[in-house]
Amino acid sequence: MPSRADAWRSLRGLRVSPPGAASTDRARAKTFQMALEQAQQLMDAAESAGHATRPIQLFYALSQAGRAIAAVSTRLPSNTLIPDKGNPGSMISFTVDWRLRGHGVTAPGTSVNRIGKVTVQADWTGLLPGVAAALGCACLAPEDKVKLRDLWPLIWETRFAGGSLTDLAEYPALEIIDETGFPAGLSQTTEANGLRRANGSAPTVLLNGFPQETYKRCSSDYSSFLACLDHYPSLTGWLPATPPSSLWKPAPTNVLAVSWNHPDEAPQPGIRYRGWDLIAVPRVGAMKDALNPFIAWWAVLFALSMMARYEPSNWAGMISIDSSSDANAIENLLDQALGALPHLILEAIDVSAS
Repeated sequence: MPSRADAWRSLRGLRVSPPGAASTDRARAKTFQMALEQAQQLMDAAESAGHATRPIQLFYALSQAGRAIAAVSTRLPSNTLIPDKGNPGSMISFTVDWRLRGHGVTAPGTSVNRIGKVTVQADWTGLLPGVAAALGCACLAPEDKVKLRDLWPLIWETRFAGGSLTDLAEYPALEIIDETGFPAGLSQTTEANGLRRANGSAPTVLLNGFPQETYKRCSSDYSSFLACLDHYPSLTGWLPATPPSSLWKPAPTNVLAVSWNHPDEAPQPGIRYRGWDLIAVPRVGAMKDALNPFIAWWAVLFALSMMARYEPSNWAGMISIDSSSDANAIENLLDQALGALPHLILEAIDVSAS
């Protein structure tokens, strides 16, 4: 994957000839160009800031990048249904324009002392659902209050920091690997899509990273394991290769094999994250589809920025590395964001413009 500097260089290179819908619309092009400049300047400011204020710059950098993503989108404007305020219980058509207004997300639960208890709630309209529409992916279900403890483990870069935010996660993002330990599809032992069918056998991949508590429950109860897999839309139709109890590996990670036991061609079991890792991401709350990791980043950084701005005392306690069990995980996420976000923004622009 490209370095942070390479990602920004590629993003800057797009500005002279904006892609997608901005290629033929001067207003879109101007928004794309300036929004990316603002995003980069805010990201540079975030790099020089401490963790006490970094989430504020990071979120607004992502917010401005979202306006650039919307400006190039070939999917916007689009129509959706929103509640009719004048007729409770009814829905009306609403046009999602590329000129997005408002955050599109709130943080109704910030008066807490543990980061995992902070809640976010998507709106029906605004920047967050608008960017999701620009990307053609699902957003958090409107008005569904979601705790950060359920969103944090969906951000792939958090998996090595440990702590309660990832260790106690029930449904984290799962790594999909082959028997060599490589991301499925990237080693010489698998075909391009990572779903090898040798001598007529069913395509098989390994799922890595189940939490210990999920392991204990599912390794002894087959129906519980199937119910767990049901939270991962991309794994629909994939089944355990053998009884679960013989598949789990010892902590710190638990690995199991799943196979595609159907005559039709096996679908991709996950998404390719930042061009390398193949991961399965769960749906969250009332969602029907998997949550795009870009949207997970957005929701988490919004919540952290709200904590830093409006709950400075609680925020100070959360990021105290000497006394808070959340501090190391928070520092890791804010550090990882500096490298991950430019690449994710670059990929999002490509998707939105296509």
